[in-house]
Amino acid sequence: MSAELVHTSVPRGLRGDSGFATAVATRALPRGLEAVFVELSGYDHDANRSVGSDRVDWAHRIVTLGGKSFTVLSRTAPCGSDDSGRPNRIAHHILVELAERAAAGPAWMIESFKGFVTTVPAIDERAIGPQLPVGDVAPRRALAWEAAGFDPGWAGIVARTLLDARESICYVILPSELDTLPLVSDVLALLPVERRWLTTFSTRWQRTPAAAKCQLRFVRAGATGLQKLLHEPGVRHVVIEPGIAADSSDAAQAAREGRKVESSLKPVPSTRVHPVLAATAQVDEAATERSSNAPPPPRSQDPQASTAELSFDAADAFVKSPTAAATVVASSPSFNLVIPASPSLLAAFSPLAILLFAYSAIALVIAATLFALS
Repeated sequence: MSAELVHTSVPRGLRGDSGFATAVATRALPRGLEAVFVELSGYDHDANRSVGSDRVDWAHRIVTLGGKSFTVLSRTAPCGSDDSGRPNRIAHHILVELAERAAAGPAWMIESFKGFVTTVPAIDERAIGPQLPVGDVAPRRALAWEAAGFDPGWAGIVARTLLDARESICYVILPSELDTLPLVSDVLALLPVERRWLTTFSTRWQRTPAAAKCQLRFVRAGATGLQKLLHEPGVRHVVIEPGIAADSSDAAQAAREGRKVESSLKPVPSTRVHPVLAATAQVDEAATERSSNAPPPPRSQDPQASTAELSFDAADAFVKSPTAAATVVASSPSFNLVIPASPSLLAAFSPLAILLFAYSAIALVIAATLFALS
């Protein structure tokens, strides 16, 4: 089941402390997570210091603690003033279990969940966590981007960036403060279902503890300190401006038409080698009847054929069926395997495949020899 924690300024918190403290917590909250949740509860009221693009920080983070990963949905926002007259804020964090993750993704779940605490609550330790919504969404035209005055294609550009650079931070730079969560929901709807819960985000990003992963960060153009963030190693960013259309790439078109966005990176070719024996192995079946002193069978004299021959003073062997898997039978100290193959056929194999085949043949002979001697 899910678990939750609400952190705000109170006269006396659940743990007996005052000021900013835990007001509500689920009894079964995993040990150690409360401290991380407290670190995630910060909110900078100073617009000159904040770089976030939304007044509310809607966030999905993956927290790693003690070698385990936890999925956390959060809402952090201003909450009037506390008893001392200082600006107050309230942070509500929800721990989501694997079985509770809606296929629609974390942004959809945040939008659909109606239980976020927005005012200072009564101090409470709850037995169970909240009931979370379930559902799925199909890829759709990025209508929220359009309603905000942006080309819907930008949602596809952001989605493609997330897919192409899955381990990189991506800043989305918006021209001013606005309601950002619907924009995130549009982006995640364009992603493959299996990538939605692997995409972390924050609509009013600020520095977070190292244990919390946040990939997609929405920030405000011109914010103090933004340029320093953009010059950190490996960072990607997308600048959004009203009236400026995204490109005509497939990702942008997918967001305009309501199709799933695919990565623009070409799949990396597999380096795994699958040896295939295309030539038919020819073995003198009379080898089982001739003596060990008898001369080996003559090589093919066909001028159009090239012959690969392996000879070993080990157990005599032959292939029982040219079309079946090779079965090696040991019968004498001499082994001659003749494989005719045309030059065009050999050219179809890479040097690595030929080398692997040669090693396989040698290993086969050694195994037959050991079997004959045992």
